[in-house]
Amino acid sequence: MEKIKSRLSFFKKLSLVQQLIVVLCLIGLLLVAVVMPIIDYNLSSIVDKQMYERLTISQYSIVYSNVMPYKQEKEVYHIIYESTENTFIDTNINNNQVVYDFYSFLFREDLSKAVNTNQDVIKNKGQYNGNTYYYMITKINNTSQYLISLVDSDYSVSLVTSLRNQIIYIQYGFFVVFALVMILWVLTLISPLKKIKNYIDNIKDRKDSELSIQREDEIGIVFKALVAMKEDLEKQESIKEEMIHNISHDLKTPIALIQTYAQSIKDDVYPYGDKESSIDIILENADRLEHKVKSFLYLNRLDYLQGEDNELATFAIKELIEKIVSQMDLLKPNIHLETELEDVTFVGDEEHWRVAIENIIENASRYAKTLIKITLKKGYLEIYNDGEKIDEATLPYLFDPYVKGVKGQFGLGLSIVSKIATMFQYHVEARNQDVGVSFIFEKKK
Repeated sequence: MEKIKSRLSFFKKLSLVQQLIVVLCLIGLLLVAVVMPIIDYNLSSIVDKQMYERLTISQYSIVYSNVMPYKQEKEVYHIIYESTENTFIDTNINNNQVVYDFYSFLFREDLSKAVNTNQDVIKNKGQYNGNTYYYMITKINNTSQYLISLVDSDYSVSLVTSLRNQIIYIQYGFFVVFALVMILWVLTLISPLKKIKNYIDNIKDRKDSELSIQREDEIGIVFKALVAMKEDLEKQESIKEEMIHNISHDLKTPIALIQTYAQSIKDDVYPYGDKESSIDIILENADRLEHKVKSFLYLNRLDYLQGEDNELATFAIKELIEKIVSQMDLLKPNIHLETELEDVTFVGDEEHWRVAIENIIENASRYAKTLIKITLKKGYLEIYNDGEKIDEATLPYLFDPYVKGVKGQFGLGLSIVSKIATMFQYHVEARNQDVGVSFIFEKKK
């Protein structure tokens, strides 16, 4: 078993053309070692049958007309044996010694068997004087006479050789054509595979590259997947660069304020009139900075968790929403919060869902005018606010990191919401209503 694995491992290291050459060589050896002996065996069986049929045809006129063709037929000899007298009474062989030699070396036992068992026909072959002879012993009508017909194997040898040569020519001609077709076919595979390899190398080296392969087979499928992967990587790279830029910009402001106010206080200068108010500004920006860093780390943690194979449990989401609503103090005094909750379960981790729902409600509280409504059904959660509609051009990208909202807000909140929903096999989207906006979670089918 280990030897087979070792040979297969070596075979896989070869190029496709080298593998094809090895396979063709094995097929050639198989033809020589297995197929040709089978062909020879079958040819011999066919020739034996034809030789006995030839003898049958040669005997026909003698058996049914009792007429001996004294002019010797080419390659066919006839001898008539009288069993009652135990003697040969007629033949078209000119040399009587040859007749007795045939009798002694070839058909003596079969002739005795035919006479003793009263068989009508016996067919066989044997060796005489270095040659193979086919013979047939046939009882003539209802007499005591037997016709022995013989034919030299020279005819069968030439026939077998001729047939074998024809088969060999056809076989190897087909093998050559097959080999050429296979080589051309492998070359048609190698060319697009080389293009794909160069394309991947260019992607790895961050070079511009185009790939065009007009195929609908598995190679075409791989080509389309690679092109889609490149486009996705470019999109992710663009999002990553924009995200880094936005994070840098987002962190720069609170850091700069903290540095400036701290330096001012150190110099006994209080930008907000007194020490306490100025320190409050530093603490506020420190809290903003901490919140942004925590959001960024949480987003990265979700990316890690999405790659893990976690078992998904269920929990009572109605109780979670009621707890969030009772604890939240983000709503403006003039905003009314309504709930319409069924007693259902959702798939996922309760703590992650708490973050997602709090982020949506916090986002809704910034935009709502008078109403936020939460509707919960089986596999469905909707958080509605009656604020301004979202720009239709922004809707497809709303859950990407650092997409700018109506009021110029950048952030990671909605991106975190999207990742949590996807992780637990839910789909989340924002829909503009006749009045206001709904954020809807639905279980994927």
